[in-house]
Amino acid sequence: MSATREARDPGVPLRATFWLAGRTLIERQARLAAAGGAKRVIIMVETIPGELAAAIERLRREGIDIATARNAGEAAAALPGAGRMIMMADGFVGARSHLDRLTETDRPALLTVADRGFDERYERIDADTRWAGIALVDAELLRDAALMPAEWDVLSTLLRRALQTGVTPLAVASEREAAELAIVDRREDFAELQRRMLSSIAWASPNWVSRYLLAPIELMATRAIMTKNVTPTMIGAGAVALATLAVIAFALDWRWLGLVPLVLAMPLEGIALRLARLRLKRIGDHAWWRVLLPVLEGAALLNLAYRLMAGDGWGILLTAIIAILFLVALRREIGAKEVRGAVFLADRHSLLLVLLAFALAGYWSVGVVVLLAYSAASFFWAQEQVHRRHD
Repeated sequence: MSATREARDPGVPLRATFWLAGRTLIERQARLAAAGGAKRVIIMVETIPGELAAAIERLRREGIDIATARNAGEAAAALPGAGRMIMMADGFVGARSHLDRLTETDRPALLTVADRGFDERYERIDADTRWAGIALVDAELLRDAALMPAEWDVLSTLLRRALQTGVTPLAVASEREAAELAIVDRREDFAELQRRMLSSIAWASPNWVSRYLLAPIELMATRAIMTKNVTPTMIGAGAVALATLAVIAFALDWRWLGLVPLVLAMPLEGIALRLARLRLKRIGDHAWWRVLLPVLEGAALLNLAYRLMAGDGWGILLTAIIAILFLVALRREIGAKEVRGAVFLADRHSLLLVLLAFALAGYWSVGVVVLLAYSAASFFWAQEQVHRRHD
C-alpha cells in the first residue's frame, strides 16, 4: 500500500494520515489487508512523519507485521515470500466485501469502477473503466517493478504490468459495494463516506432485545463516538465495571443499585462490537471483557437469589443456578447452527429484560422463576430443532 501522495487539505501532508472513524486511513487499510490473510503489510513511503509513525506503532501493538519501504526495491526485499499480494491505492477506503471479491476468484484480479462518475483519483484502465484502488496480483510483479526507473510511480507500474499479464478485471457488483468504496484526498470526502460506513454496521442481531430495542441506541452512540479516540476495549471495560458494581450491590441486598447498572451495561457490548467492525478491528469471543461479562452477570443473579433466600427459602437459589445452566447449555446446543426462531430464544439481554419487568412490579422472586422457565423452554426448543434436522 502507498502513503506517498499528499492530501489537498492544507496542514495534512499525506492522505494516509487522514482520520476516519477514529483511526488513520493507513490503519484501516492495514487491518483490511491483515483480515484478508496478508502475512506482512508493506507501506510505500519516502519519509515517515510523526502521525504515520504513531499509526504504525499502534498496528504493531495489535500484532500486525508492518514494514516500510522507500522504493520498489526495498518493498520487494521486504516481501515474506512468493505467491500473491494485495495492492491498495493511496487514500483507498474499502470493506471486507471488496477483498472477498478478489480472493474468491482464485487468480490475480483487480476491482474496477465505471469511468462515468469517478474522477482522476481512480486510475484509468481503458475508455470505459477505472481502477477502484484494490487488486490481488502476483508478488513477482513487485520484483519486476524494482528493475524499473526509480522515478516511475510504483503503483501505476504494478497496475500496468498486472494488466499486461492478464489480471482479471472485476466490476463493482452492486450499489452497496460501490457505496463502501472510495479514494479520498480531502476531508470533505469523509462526511458522506462515514454515513455510508455507519449503514454497513447496522446488521441484524441474533436476539430480539438487541435487534429491536438496543440497535437504535447502539447506532446512535457509535455515530457519536466513531471519530473520538475511544476504543472498543474501553467500552467493554466500562460494561465490566458496571457489572462488577451490580455484583457488589446485590451482595449487599441493594437490589435496584444492582439492577440499574446491568441495564445500563446492556448496549455497551453492541456499541463496542459495532465500533470495532467500523474500524475493521476484530474482537473475538475470547476477548477478556467478553469472557468476563457473562460471568459477572451470572454472579450478580446468584447474589440476588442468595439474598432472596431470606423470604423464599433455598429453592430460589437453586432456581437461579438451574436457569444459568440451561442458558449455558442452550449456547452450546446452538453453537454455529441455524435454529428456527433463534431470535426469540433466551439470551443474557432478554433474561435481564424479563427480570426488570418483574422487578418493576415488585415480584423479584417470580422474575427469577420466569428466567428458569424461559431459559429451559429455549433450550428444549433449540434441542428439538437441532436434532430434527439431523434425523
